[in-house]
Amino acid sequence: MTDRRTLLLDRALDLVGTDGMRGLTHRAVDAAAGVPPGSTSNHFRTREALLAGLVGRFVERERASAEAALEAPVRDRRDLVAMFASFARAATGEERAATLARYALLVETAQRPELRDTLLGAGAQVNAWAADLLRAAGSRHPERDTDIVANFVTGLVLHELAMPDPGFDPAARLAALLDTFEWIPQEDR
Repeated sequence: MTDRRTLLLDRALDLVGTDGMRGLTHRAVDAAAGVPPGSTSNHFRTREALLAGLVGRFVERERASAEAALEAPVRDRRDLVAMFASFARAATGEERAATLARYALLVETAQRPELRDTLLGAGAQVNAWAADLLRAAGSRHPERDTDIVANFVTGLVLHELAMPDPGFDPAARLAALLDTFEWIPQEDR
């Protein structure tokens, strides 16, 4: 069973994903969570405390999501394309609200630097995992390539969220990007 604090933060993330940061109020979280008025304020006295809790919970959920995605073995570029394309499709489809919350929180950290360290730590962990995947697939420069892929996927997803394309095909675009990288032949790994 989910504890009350986690329930409140999950509903707060849902609100940010559907209504943006302007929809994040203590009362709105109470209503979304179906708890008595004042419950959110009992756990998070100020908006700043609610935002800090929200960023922390977001990071927990992102880590769990990344760990699940990383369970599939990656042996080559095709596996990488499939994994990153699956992420992009989910981020713009069934995980759309969570993705919108992710971008809203990123913008918020630009305006509230005190929230940044939590996101930077989580981002560094995800980048390390991605570099390991690129290394396993044979990238000659996995750390550099991780930065390129991460920024490309971020932009690809953001663009699709803002201007949806019925023919959205992240796999073709990702394959074209990965084809520009230097790869170690499979027999040499």
